[in-house]
Amino acid sequence: MFELERPRLTTLRATITGVRVSISRSRWPRLLLTIVVGLAIGLWLNGIYNDATTAQAQWQTEIFGWTATRDLEAGSTLAAGDMAATRLLASGTPRDATLTDPNGLTLTDSLAAGEILRDGRLTSKSGKLAAQIGANAGAITIASDGAPLIADDLVDLYALIDGRRLASAATVINVQEGFVTVAVTEAEIRAVIISLTTGGVVPVLVS
Repeated sequence: MFELERPRLTTLRATITGVRVSISRSRWPRLLLTIVVGLAIGLWLNGIYNDATTAQAQWQTEIFGWTATRDLEAGSTLAAGDMAATRLLASGTPRDATLTDPNGLTLTDSLAAGEILRDGRLTSKSGKLAAQIGANAGAITIASDGAPLIADDLVDLYALIDGRRLASAATVINVQEGFVTVAVTEAEIRAVIISLTTGGVVPVLVS
């Protein structure tokens, strides 16, 4: 009868050590390391590209905007020939300079020949008075009692009966003999209309 010999302790240690070496030399750690390094390089290159793009935009010296070819009044609806696409120096151009074709839009303010068009002076509303009303506002005509008001003046509106202030810094957009048309915000317009039907409204010029 043969009896199997028990493996020697040194033999077991050598076998375990061999397994460890085999695992450590496996290709998986190397593959993971390659992936991590590749991702790091990709992110680094992407950062360099973004920085270069930002620098190019910041150092851009010229942009294309629009300038008036002639004097234009407030309320004018822009048509072909009123504005010219113009190459402008970025450093001296307003931030809100109009960069898209403005034809069909209406000026909220007058524009001199050669002046740069700005988005804040354009509206989609048509008509001279409508263009000057502004966003979220309406126009109301009230008796001025001969007050020396002119267009673009700012007035506070007070109720004639109890003296309540109904609107603040309303812009005068039109003046006719004995009457004045003012732009009033949507939040204030209801109170002004009610006061007009129950007693009247007094405009007071403010600075």
